Amino acid sequence: METTNPICYHQHMTNSKLSTQPYKGARDFYPEDMRVENYIFDTWRKVCKLYGFEEYSFPILEPLEIFSAKTGEEIVNNQLFSFEDKGGRKLAIRPELTPGTVRMLAQKYNALPQPMKWFMIGSNWRYEKPQLGRGREFNQLEANIFGDKTEMADFEIFQLVISIMKAFGATEKMFEIKLSDRRLVSCLLTDVLKLKPEIIDKTRRMMDKRSKVSAENFALTLKDYGLDTKQIELIEIFLSGTLEELSKTIPQKLLEQNEGYQTIKRLFTLFKQNNMAQYLRFDPAVIRGFDYSDGLVYELFDKNPINKRSIFGGERFDKLIGIFGDFDLPATGFAMGDYTLYEFLKGWNLLPKLNQTDTYFVTLWPTDEDNKFLNASLEISQTLRNKGKEVFSWLTPNTKLEKQLRYADKKNYSCVIIIGQDELKNSTVTVKNLQSQKQETKSIESFIKELE
Repeated sequence: METTNPICYHQHMTNSKLSTQPYKGARDFYPEDMRVENYIFDTWRKVCKLYGFEEYSFPILEPLEIFSAKTGEEIVNNQLFSFEDKGGRKLAIRPELTPGTVRMLAQKYNALPQPMKWFMIGSNWRYEKPQLGRGREFNQLEANIFGDKTEMADFEIFQLVISIMKAFGATEKMFEIKLSDRRLVSCLLTDVLKLKPEIIDKTRRMMDKRSKVSAENFALTLKDYGLDTKQIELIEIFLSGTLEELSKTIPQKLLEQNEGYQTIKRLFTLFKQNNMAQYLRFDPAVIRGFDYSDGLVYELFDKNPINKRSIFGGERFDKLIGIFGDFDLPATGFAMGDYTLYEFLKGWNLLPKLNQTDTYFVTLWPTDEDNKFLNASLEISQTLRNKGKEVFSWLTPNTKLEKQLRYADKKNYSCVIIIGQDELKNSTVTVKNLQSQKQETKSIESFIKELE
């Protein structure tokens, strides 16, 4: 067995230069980037709490079978980061938050009072091609209501989604939510087209990809599955129709018996009664790629002409908990990614200027042989912090005041506090506004009182 010569290995490591780039599809967050990310997270968290949702979390590593059971063929086969640990356990880095959430619920099923309104902000990984608004690493907000099987839970989820978008400054001209129901798709494939069970899932997945393939390739693929020309035509009519046109493909008698159809009708009545109808539109082409989607499905689309794409989506997943045992837990919710949301906000110029304008910058007088200026600066800095203020204290001695002010200006601090010889002697501070360049000298006592 070959072994590595430690001397050669050491020489190789010391002579070669390592790349400064992050792993492909992952992101570095510099302080200015973190300000944007925290703005997104803080807004998510604030709005979810307004609706009574509680925050939770779980590990980024999960047993592989949790995802292979229901997540979806494309993610599991092509995008999952999976490995075997030293104990022989097959693990995966989570590609989404829903299965892990349901695992937690199953673990304490009998102890948790229903209904439950939970939200989580967490990172996920998928091995896919990085592109605009999509990377291999991304953060998501997931918000779900568990234990309520009525459309009122779905209605509140839509309220939450719209409130979040409005909190970022978005209007009805900027986005719309397209919704459908998996039970309509099942009715078409099972009761109308009478497809065999082994073909239904493949056909549904292909229907989900319809917008990404040509009509010719779509038809050829379905023919390979065993569908005839008439069946394919009916699917095309279904995917492009309105709610009123569903009877062209599904007999009205079947529609009236279909709970998905009835749910959508009841929801649209609620939307109109609560002035929300302008945000939503029925679209049977919204199917979603997750195998656990079993009822209402929806996606939020950007209306920006240069970024017309789905931003995020959600669904009913009442039966997902069944992979963990004999549980009954209706579930509805959505997952919103930071990557696509950032592109949406940027495209509509909705990102605020997030500078450190609330931070006080305390200078250090250049000449300070016995640390009296340092001690004064530290004292005023700590006093400010005790008042809940953010403070950056200059600590490097013998630094020209001009250089300190240039630094503060570059960091976009708005307020600078100067303690020089006169200030130290008279127990005052000079406060300079870097935006207006105006400055004022005042007693320390009055300055602290103004903060209150």
